[in-house]
Amino acid sequence: MRIPYYRRGPLPKELVERFASLDEEGQTLDGELERFETKIAEAVNTPYALGTSSSTAALHLAMCALDLKRGDKVLCPVNSFVDVPEVVRHFDAEPIFVDCDPRTYNLDLGKLEEALERYNHKKLRAVVVHHLAGLPMDLERVWELAKRYDVQVIEDATHSLGATYQGRPIGSFSENLLTIFSLGEKCGNHFNAGVLCTHNAECRDRADLLRNHGMVENRGDLQYLYDVLEPGCQYRLSDYDASYAKVLLEKVEERNRRHREIAEFYHKELASLRHLRLPVESDEHLYSRFIVEIDRNRDAFARELLAKGIEVNLHYVPLHITRYYKEKYSLKIFDYPNAMGSYQRVMSLPNRPELSEEELAYVCESIRQIDARHI
Repeated sequence: MRIPYYRRGPLPKELVERFASLDEEGQTLDGELERFETKIAEAVNTPYALGTSSSTAALHLAMCALDLKRGDKVLCPVNSFVDVPEVVRHFDAEPIFVDCDPRTYNLDLGKLEEALERYNHKKLRAVVVHHLAGLPMDLERVWELAKRYDVQVIEDATHSLGATYQGRPIGSFSENLLTIFSLGEKCGNHFNAGVLCTHNAECRDRADLLRNHGMVENRGDLQYLYDVLEPGCQYRLSDYDASYAKVLLEKVEERNRRHREIAEFYHKELASLRHLRLPVESDEHLYSRFIVEIDRNRDAFARELLAKGIEVNLHYVPLHITRYYKEKYSLKIFDYPNAMGSYQRVMSLPNRPELSEEELAYVCESIRQIDARHI
């Protein structure tokens, strides 16, 4: 049996039918982006939402809205995806990495407080927090620290659309200046869309301007005239892509429910194995990634799974051991021991919502067999 970690599925049936209907009737999708933005703003209970071509584009716009300048500093999780410090560096600003909690993989709040104290200066502008694998972190503590040190909070919720913290949707809290979501899969070049949410009208207006080249159109009768207020980017989500994103948004609750069902299956079937540790159990965990730990020889374990046709993934390679950041900031391997230790043990099991019970049973049986002889 072959079980890839990612699999490009067909276009959603609802989308195919809608596009076919539009073509037959000679209609267009004008205004679809605005309708999608209204829907997602309602879903996460935020006043402003901007659709972008990717979540990386949304992150870049977040830094634009923050008006990041050369030499500014932004605290970032060291075990995040590469786009987090990448967008900071585009402003010639400095990402300051913060170690992770060894159990949840979210920011270690003790380490965050130490970093805020160490870099307490007017150049320290923001802290980026994430909810890795869909497990909400302790935002209340983050807000308390951010207020004390006068920095903004940017929330990377790319794994967490539909998640809640203290019963409220992620993205609904005005204490976070900006929140980034993702729809679709970043891998496979199939479909990708991002969303930038905020409670701040000024941030919304600036991000909206800059996602369309910094251009403003003529308000008179000659619509082809325009002006450029400042350099921007082409990050606006097209109406066709927005239509796809709207269909995916309608399926978020169903997708999250299936992720939790798969997590429950894995927890039941893989409990008490000698070499495998399961993720934290929480009612607010989405399990959008199902991250387990292998106590030793993780890569050997992964190779045996691959030999059985089962692909796993890794979230993430710590940024301080990647060549650019290691050399740019003279970072050492054990500067972030929690992230380094987790990196040597973690792997993400397949948890695509369309996995069948037979496929999940095969994954679990394969893991039990490998665990029994693993050394």
